Amino acid sequence: MRIDYWESLCNIWAAERWQQTSTIMKVNRAANPEANMHTSGSIFFATHQSRLEKELKRPPTLQKVFDKTHKKKGTDIYISDKAREVAESYSQQMTEKYAGEEQ
Repeated sequence: MRIDYWESLCNIWAAERWQQTSTIMKVNRAANPEANMHTSGSIFFATHQSRLEKELKRPPTLQKVFDKTHKKKGTDIYISDKAREVAESYSQQMTEKYAGEEQ
């Protein structure tokens, strides 16, 4: 990274407003750790989507990408109750929205 970019970022991070926001976000993450869980690590959502497309030889559904990033690796178990609830809700919404459109 260029030194001027690094210095610019350091100045932003040192600012009072950034420090306040950082503290608030830290408290929020600690208060509800289940809401912040996923299994994708530092890999971007788009990267997972691209990898799944190559694997499946077609564009993956959002449900497939969500499952890939919110299920325990090698299992069909969601990493949290919240992740399972979101997946079930999404699945139900898509069924209601598109039911009967295959005809």
